[in-house]
Amino acid sequence: MVTNLRDADQVGEPGARAALGFVRAVAVLASDAEVQVAWLSRVFAEGGAVVDELALEFDQGYRSLSTFVLYTWIDPGAVPALTELDRQLDEMSGDHNRALWTAEALVTRPEWDRVRFLARAALILLP
Repeated sequence: MVTNLRDADQVGEPGARAALGFVRAVAVLASDAEVQVAWLSRVFAEGGAVVDELALEFDQGYRSLSTFVLYTWIDPGAVPALTELDRQLDEMSGDHNRALWTAEALVTRPEWDRVRFLARAALILLP
C-alpha cells in the first residue's frame, strides 16, 4: 500500500488525480445534454461525439472507488448514489441498446435524463 498519497499515481494505484478525473466524469454526466454533446465534440474533435466515452470515463473511476474512499478522496456517503448511477449505465449497455449511445439519444432519450438525474444526486455528495 502507498503511504505517500502523492506517489499513488506513480506506483500504479489510482491517486488523487484519478479521483479528480472521476469527479469530473460524474460532473459531465450531470451536465445538460447540450453541454455533454459539446464536451464530447471538443474532446473528440476528430471523430465527433463518442457518447460511450461518457460511461467509459465514469467506469474507469468507479472501478477505483474503494481506493478513493480509503484515502478519503471520496466520501463514503456518496457510494450508494454512485452505485445507482453505475447500475443505470450498466442497464443501458450491450448491443441491444446500441441506439442509446448516439448524440441524438443523449438529447432525447429518457434513459439519459435518468443518468443526468442520478449523476446530479451523486455530484452534490462529492468533494
